[in-house]
Amino acid sequence: MKSMRFDTPLIETERLVLRPVKESDIHRVQYEFGRWNIIKYMTKTVPWPYPENGAHYWFTQCILKAYANKTEAIWAIARKHQPNLLLGVIGIREDTGDGNRGFWMSESAQGNGYMTEAVTAVNDWVFAHTELQELIVKNVASNEGSRRIKMKTGATLLRTIVEDYHNGESESEVWSITKEDWLAFRKRDGNQPQ
Repeated sequence: MKSMRFDTPLIETERLVLRPVKESDIHRVQYEFGRWNIIKYMTKTVPWPYPENGAHYWFTQCILKAYANKTEAIWAIARKHQPNLLLGVIGIREDTGDGNRGFWMSESAQGNGYMTEAVTAVNDWVFAHTELQELIVKNVASNEGSRRIKMKTGATLLRTIVEDYHNGESESEVWSITKEDWLAFRKRDGNQPQ
């Protein structure tokens, strides 16, 4: 079976710009991502304590390779009026057991609806510009913010599974968003995907 290929186009929403991650984002990723309140909701595939060169390694070994091979679409999330100030990251990939989408938002930007806005834009893009007919997305069960985003963006809870998280929990929620359900959801909320 042929693997899907993903571009990372510039996407604009009402308040945000989703753009490719750049080398100049490394310092911000190191500062914002390498915190317990972010990493505690990650599986143990993410190192903790976060290494001093963690963001640099992630950029050179993950981001640049994903862009070159088109294995993932990965966006830096920024406000339109501050496009160079990364607030978080969202990415889409084929599901190899970890789900199709991952995201994180800096603590200082949480609670403003930015991630819901970014997820909506990415879902629109996925179902208009890729072969994916369904997104499988996951979160540790105690991550209320991530759960709310999934509920606000039309995801359906499928099941719980066991995974190893930094915060010691093992229950993970697995959600689905099909293309058909997404298009119906967007029609109900009065918007059509772009």
